[in-house]
Amino acid sequence: MIDDMANQSIDDLSKLLGGKDVEEVKPKNFESQYKKVIDAVKKAGSGDVKVFRVEIDKTRAEYYVVAVDEKEGRVVGLKALSVES
Repeated sequence: MIDDMANQSIDDLSKLLGGKDVEEVKPKNFESQYKKVIDAVKKAGSGDVKVFRVEIDKTRAEYYVVAVDEKEGRVVGLKALSVES
């Protein structure tokens, strides 16, 4: 059931981004460098944060850090651009 929900989230984000390939990144792997980002999104949402990676080319990627604000009924988060080697 949880895997189905994760795949649905990936499919939804892919559709929103025009069909780009999206992969989920575990927040713990991402958090080592971007703890403040994870904490800010967690605080703005209801605590559960997901991180998605979209490859632009071999050295560039976009990361979407998102959570749901259940009280307000909205998605909150941010996009980070990355240069990777």
